Amino acid sequence: MRYISSKRVIIILFIFLLILIALFIRNYTVNLIGRMNNYLPNNLYINDIHIGNKTLAEAEELIKILEAVKLDKEIVITYEDGKGYVENHSFTYGELGYFAEKKVLMDELTSIFDNKGNIFKRIWQYKSIERSARNYTLKFNIDYNRFAKALNVFDSSKLQKPINAKYAVVKGKIVIVKEEIGYMFDKQALYNKLVADTSLNAAKLQVKAVNPSITAAQLAKQGIKEKISEFTTRFDAGNASRSSNIRLAAKIINGTVLAPGEVFSFNTIVGERTLERGFKEAGVYMNGKVDTGIGGGICQVSTTLYNAVLYADLHVLERYNHSLTVPYVPLSRDAAVSWGLQDFRFVNNTDYHIYIYASASKSSITFALFSTKSNKTVDLISTTISKIKAPVLYKDDASLEVGKQLVEDSGHDGFESQLVKKVYVNSKLVNTGIVSKDKYGTTSKIVIRGTKLSEPEPPPPYYFPIYE
Repeated sequence: MRYISSKRVIIILFIFLLILIALFIRNYTVNLIGRMNNYLPNNLYINDIHIGNKTLAEAEELIKILEAVKLDKEIVITYEDGKGYVENHSFTYGELGYFAEKKVLMDELTSIFDNKGNIFKRIWQYKSIERSARNYTLKFNIDYNRFAKALNVFDSSKLQKPINAKYAVVKGKIVIVKEEIGYMFDKQALYNKLVADTSLNAAKLQVKAVNPSITAAQLAKQGIKEKISEFTTRFDAGNASRSSNIRLAAKIINGTVLAPGEVFSFNTIVGERTLERGFKEAGVYMNGKVDTGIGGGICQVSTTLYNAVLYADLHVLERYNHSLTVPYVPLSRDAAVSWGLQDFRFVNNTDYHIYIYASASKSSITFALFSTKSNKTVDLISTTISKIKAPVLYKDDASLEVGKQLVEDSGHDGFESQLVKKVYVNSKLVNTGIVSKDKYGTTSKIVIRGTKLSEPEPPPPYYFPIYE
């Protein structure tokens, strides 16, 4: 019986021990799961700083501190041109656009808690980190836009800009001025270097060559090599405002290049005539009358170009005659323009590019078109179909004696006219056509006539004889 009792005691003690072990395992597991759900494993580091047994919120706060410390660090960037010029600028990492990849690191830390495996797998992974230790690195990157903007402090005016090849007219001939290579700061190369090593405290900014967008070789293929037409008109240099408008419009048009099939629009190229753009108020034709308006005089520019275009036998798409005759070209050879209403347009109907050269001297404006010559020559014939004399309007002036007259305004005669163009190829007539038929209105001739009556002359004085 004693033997049985002792055996029972042993069994009871064993069961009790199992219960204690089970309770211990349970409590240990509950505590471990609690840690696993709320605290990072022991032996976990960020940049060698221990974060084991800390919450994610505490780890995130540490990450923010590490970022702030990093962004306050300074880096010196230097540019040297190799000719003795040196430019240094100091930046904080934050000013250069550095930023910590906090989300990436926080996602890695969060994944420790987000393991969806069974409890034993989670415990094994959690404890394996504690046994072997794990050290995370807070990585940094650079925002390129902020980086590039910060580097704008470097003086780019010291660098030669690329210069495109261009056409120039020298002594009446077209030449090609060769392009020049330029240079710019190689921000991308420096950016790549700093991204590769985000711990540098000094770096050099280099330059790179920038090729011009237009080269002499490209221009040489366009076929612009000689003058194909030219026309000149003269103006009164004493009319300062009108002369200024002519020179400004010519300057804007000068250098325009038209590709084959491309359309030239005077209004598009010259733009709106405003005081802000430098145009001045001068005489214009408006509704069949002489008036003033901003940009007065530029119709002479469009007219001069129109004649050069006719002599080059280019196809005119849009052209208007003036309401009154103009003194600088024959009838039907004018081209009126007005912003938003009348445009002068033509198309380059040749196989080559066309260069438009405009030159305005003190009292004349010239347009020359350059391209590749054809065997064409053009003859323009302006003819009058009918003429209406300007009506005479008399204005009486009591301060002017009867019989005396002064012309205040010579007025405008009215005309109906047409322009004929003859085209020759190798001196042989190949085409004759009417370019346009036009009507020009009249304005009155104003004559001032005297109405003052002349006073009779007094009689000669009478002298009485003297007798001695």
